[in-house]
Amino acid sequence: MKKINDWIFKSYRLIIGSIAFYPTIITMGFFGFSIIINLIEYRPWMMDLKETLSFILVKSKEDARLVLGTLVGSIISLMVFSFSMVMVVLNRASATLSPRVIPGLITHKSNQTVLGFYLGSIVYCLTLIVNIQSEGSNSIPDFGILMAMIFGIMCLGFFMFFIHSISQSIQVDNILKRIQGKTERRMESLSLADDEDLIEMPETEEWLSLKSPDAGYIKEIKVKELLKMAKKHKLKIKLDVPIGYFLVKGYPYLKINKQTDKEVEQEIHNCFISYPQEWLDDHFSFGFKQISEIAVKALSPGINDPGTAVKAINLLSVLFIQKMKITDKYFVTDDDHEPRLFFEPIELNDLLYQNLTSIREYGKTDALVMITLLNCLKNILYADQQCQHHSVIIEHIESIAESCKEHITNSIDMRNIQAVLKSIAPLTQKSLKVDLDS
Repeated sequence: MKKINDWIFKSYRLIIGSIAFYPTIITMGFFGFSIIINLIEYRPWMMDLKETLSFILVKSKEDARLVLGTLVGSIISLMVFSFSMVMVVLNRASATLSPRVIPGLITHKSNQTVLGFYLGSIVYCLTLIVNIQSEGSNSIPDFGILMAMIFGIMCLGFFMFFIHSISQSIQVDNILKRIQGKTERRMESLSLADDEDLIEMPETEEWLSLKSPDAGYIKEIKVKELLKMAKKHKLKIKLDVPIGYFLVKGYPYLKINKQTDKEVEQEIHNCFISYPQEWLDDHFSFGFKQISEIAVKALSPGINDPGTAVKAINLLSVLFIQKMKITDKYFVTDDDHEPRLFFEPIELNDLLYQNLTSIREYGKTDALVMITLLNCLKNILYADQQCQHHSVIIEHIESIAESCKEHITNSIDMRNIQAVLKSIAPLTQKSLKVDLDS
C-alpha cells in the first residue's frame, strides 16, 4: 500500500512539476473552444453577427485555408524558437548555478502559459482546417477563422512577453531573490505563532522505534492523516530525523509512545513520502541549500564568479537571521489541543555548518569571499540580541579565521580580514581564539 501511495504522490509531483502541465491544460481548453465555435458557427444569431462583421471575415475556402495554414506554420516557428530558448535557459542554469534550481524555472506559470497558448492556437487552427468542407458547400467557418487571426496576433504579443520573461528568469539576482522569498515564506509557515505556547519535548527514551521500510529522502509528511490516526489510536509520534534526511532500509527514524499492531505501524509509514526532487515548498532547509550550492558553483574554477558567491552569502545572512528569530513549530496538536506529533527542529548550528562549510572551503583563497563570510556571521552575531547563539556563531567565525590564516598570505588581504575581526570583537563576550598576527 505504501508503494502505491508513494507512486501516486510522486506522479502528482511529477505532473505539476512538468513543463507540459499548464500547456496541456490550456491546449485542451482551446480544443474545447474550437468544438464550441464549430457548433455555433451556423446558428441564426451567429449568422446575424457575421453579417455585421462581414468586412473582416474571410470570403472563400482558398483564403480560409491560406490564412489558417499561414497561422499554423508561423505559430509553430514561434513555438520551436520559444522551446529552444527554454532549453538554453535550463542548460545554462544547470551549468552555472545548480541543477536543483531547474524545477523552479520550469514551473514558472507565465512561461508555461505562453507555450500553452502557442499549442492551443495550433490545435484550434488545425481543427478549423479539418472542418472546412468540400468545394460543393458554401459553408466557411469565417467567424472561427477571425478568432484564429486574433489568436495569431495575441501569439505575437505573448512572444514579446516570453522574450522579456526568459531574459529575466536567467538572471542570477532574480533566481536568488525568488529562492530567498520562498524560503522566508516557508519558514514563517513552519514557525510557532505568537499566541502559541511552547510545549516541552517529551522524553522518548522509553518509546518504541519504528524502522524505515525502504531507502530514500524524507520529503513530505501527510500531517492531517497522521494526526487523525494518532488521535484515533491515542498515539504520540516523534520524527527523529529532519526533513530531507536520507534513510536506508531498517533505519530507526520514528518513535511512538506505546505498542501497536503491525497494520497501524504500516499506516504510519504510509504517511511519510520520499522522492528525489527538492521542492522549496516542502521545507525551508532546501532554500538554504540551493542558495549555498549557487555560491559554491560560482566559486568553482569553471565558473569563477565570486560576485555571485558574495550575493548568495549576503542573502544567506538574511535567512539565518530570520531563522534565529523564529521558533520552529516542532509539534502539532489535534482538535482537542493535545500534542500528537513531534519533529526534530533544525538548529542554527546545523544550518550554518551545512551551508557555509562548502563556501568556506571553495573560497578559502579568495579574500573577498572570506571577508563576506565574516561579515555574514558578524551580522548574525549582532542580530542575536539575547546572546542565545553567540557560542555557535563565534565558533564558525574562528573556523573561517583559521582558514584565512592558513590559505591567505597577501598582507593587504590579511590586514582587511583582521579589521573585520576587530570589528567583531566588541560584539563577543569572549576573545577570539585565532590570532592572525602569529
